[in-house]
Amino acid sequence: MAKKKSKLTLSTIEAAARVAASEAAYFARRCGLTPDEALRIMREAHETLDPKARGNGERKR
Repeated sequence: MAKKKSKLTLSTIEAAARVAASEAAYFARRCGLTPDEALRIMREAHETLDPKARGNGERKR
């Protein structure tokens, strides 16, 4: 009896990239964009929402 081959597991980066690509494809179809344009827009939006990207990360009081 042969052993089953172990399946390769996706790293979290590859899984996230795959999810982002599928979301970008959906967004592109819905808005009439190319998938590359949609992915660029999504990445730009994510960067603006990322709190670490703004300033030094400290909150104003």
